[in-house]
Parts: sequence; structure tokens; C-alpha cells
Amino acid sequence: MKHHNSLSEILQNLNEQGYLLAEEQLANFPEENLRSDDWRLDSVEEVLQESGKALVIAVSSASRHLKLIFVEALSSLSDFSPITLLRRLFPMRPRANYHLYPVPVR
Repeated sequence: MKHHNSLSEILQNLNEQGYLLAEEQLANFPEENLRSDDWRLDSVEEVLQESGKALVIAVSSASRHLKLIFVEALSSLSDFSPITLLRRLFPMRPRANYHLYPVPVR
């Protein structure tokens, strides 16, 4: 993880590389249209500011032709769960319709 002091600098650099802020894109697409099996984590950067810390997470998907930036403000690393982001990006597999029964042990 890289550490930077300027959120605007990070966002400008990622924007120049074709990344878009996720919140703007999420308004244009239903959640299920963002889900894909090929999301790739491109970078995670920590920003130290007067108001606290933030994580800038850049991801990309070739099949969706998207490069997105997630900015997560936090006061400690426990404030952000990567699972929340993973659930937004990766499709949930339906569970198989089967039942488990106990097997007697002899």
C-alpha cells in the first residue's frame, strides 16, 4: 500500500489513466451490471489528511470496460471492510440445492 498526502493528486493521476469515481458510475448502472468475474485490484493507496485517513482503491474489469476508484474515509482500518467492496463487484454464486444429513459413525 502506498502512502500519500494529497487525495486530489491521487485522483487526478488515476483519472489520467482512465479511472472514474465509482460513486458517479454506480448511479448509472444497477448493482448487478457492475458484477463481473474479472475485477482486478490495481492499487490501494492510503491518504493522510487533516480530517483523517482515506483509502483510495482502484479496480478494473476488462469485460465491463471499466476502471473504477473507490474512496473510503476511515478513522481506523477497522472502519472499512474489503468484503463490502468485494460483494459489490463479484457475483454471488447461488448455493446448490442440497441437504447434508448426519452419517452415523461406527
